[in-house]
Amino acid sequence: MAMIDDVAAGGGAEALGGRMILTHSFDDPIHGLVVGRYRDLVASSKFTFCPEGVHVESYRLWEALEVSSIPITTCDSYFEGLLGHGHPLPCVHDWTWSALQATMELVENDSDYACKVVSWYQEYRLSLVHKLRRALM
Repeated sequence: MAMIDDVAAGGGAEALGGRMILTHSFDDPIHGLVVGRYRDLVASSKFTFCPEGVHVESYRLWEALEVSSIPITTCDSYFEGLLGHGHPLPCVHDWTWSALQATMELVENDSDYACKVVSWYQEYRLSLVHKLRRALM
């Protein structure tokens, strides 16, 4: 909840040029977002915040990558092991307003950044296919 409070104190998601939707559950049209609406929101977002939950990695990371939204993760060595050394995904050491804003500004200052992430992810997925094929042979 600290991230939400900090973003609100900093002017809200609108001040970041985006939106923040808080939900109580997944795929619940009364208390949350239905799957299609959630996917549309992520797909239309330049950035998707992917903070840790029970584990440092979350489904949101993969959901963002699949629709070419740039995921912002927690800076953790776990991602180097999972995604490879030198992956292009931006990260924050803490989920404060200033850390998020600084990270997004760095990414936005590189006009090719989004293309780099999409290209990297396509190669990453292909490498997983090759690894799976080798493992099954």
